[in-house]
Amino acid sequence: MDNYYLNLAVYLLEDFLKSTHNPNYAGSFEYGRPMKGHRWMRMSLEELAKIMAEHVARNAPWGEDTQAWKY
Repeated sequence: MDNYYLNLAVYLLEDFLKSTHNPNYAGSFEYGRPMKGHRWMRMSLEELAKIMAEHVARNAPWGEDTQAWKY
């Protein structure tokens, strides 16, 4: 249960996103059950930033020098 009772809305959002086709939703939802608070995170912000950076580099325009983005 979310601290602000938003959990039911999140389930509805997840169902909606999974039903999309053009564009297709390719994300994921992870829940910190049971009894994890509103700010629960499966990973640190540093790990999340690395995952996001890898996604951006993987989906960069063809021919883009993504090495310049890594420091």
